[in-house]
Amino acid sequence: MKIITVSGAHSNVGKTTFIEGLLKKLKGWSCLKVTVLHKGNCPVGRICSGCEELSSKFFIVHDKRALQEKGKDTQRFKAAGAKDVLWLRAKPHGLKQGIIKSISRFKNSKGLIIEGTSVLKYLDPDIAILIKKRDSLLKGSAKDVFKKVDLILTL
Repeated sequence: MKIITVSGAHSNVGKTTFIEGLLKKLKGWSCLKVTVLHKGNCPVGRICSGCEELSSKFFIVHDKRALQEKGKDTQRFKAAGAKDVLWLRAKPHGLKQGIIKSISRFKNSKGLIIEGTSVLKYLDPDIAILIKKRDSLLKGSAKDVFKKVDLILTL
């Protein structure tokens, strides 16, 4: 299965909008949203799913009600034509195992688009795309994986 990753220089840079465009062209492809949970102070300074507690190393969200919640990235992916959509929520030390387990659930897809930056620590996708804004600074996880990026898009 082909894999495309879409990473961002930082949050709110346009990753989801870009993926919606890809999904409209790539019929039969699925999408995986990846969120790495943070310890301590929230790096984005607002309520998000990245700072919630998780009792295990990772959790794969597959509940259709949660994935179809209006305005969520996962709902937008499905509306754009994704065959299947899952959301991986992982602690940093559970990310690799969570990625492997999540990808195994997409066996019947033509390909998989993964939204997430830290996934590049453990994956060598067919294409790795980084989205950034003009003059934007790279967040730590983007700096860590910058050498694995094939294409940088400035939006």
